[in-house]
Amino acid sequence: MSDKAPRGVRLVIALAGRRNAGKSSLLNALTGQETAIVSDTPGTTTDPVAKHYELLPLGPVTFYDTAGLDDTGDLGGLRMKATRKVLYRSDVAVVVVGEEGVTAHERAILDMVKGLSIPCIVAFNKTDLRTPASEELALCRSLGAPCLTVCARTGAGADELKRAIIDAAPLE
Repeated sequence: MSDKAPRGVRLVIALAGRRNAGKSSLLNALTGQETAIVSDTPGTTTDPVAKHYELLPLGPVTFYDTAGLDDTGDLGGLRMKATRKVLYRSDVAVVVVGEEGVTAHERAILDMVKGLSIPCIVAFNKTDLRTPASEELALCRSLGAPCLTVCARTGAGADELKRAIIDAAPLE
């Protein structure tokens, strides 16, 4: 795929969530490439990672893997600021929920995305380790966010997530 499409033509899709929710692994599963570094160490992603991709029938998109929105310390604050900047310019947000489930951090992310009035999808990742509780699914649906289960490690659910992104993308 060519990276020549003008930046304004590309839809921006942000993967946001807590540290170690599996955002980097999910980016790799969605694109079929080892784009992002994956590690069990929390905070591996320190800066947003952009991956240009052809998502048909949408065309050129840019996926952003972001630092965790639960990062701590001075550098953590800077990383979270960079993540929020990506969200502010996103056309679609995918909130990635890890094995800890929906906590106050995920609720804050969902509220932030809702406040930005951008389409949101909730991807419950690591379903090989945990099944989302019915209360978590109900919460996400009450916010009008489609909920999907994925396992970035195996790639299960990646195609369904791509379809949900296509469906959620703005028409313009």
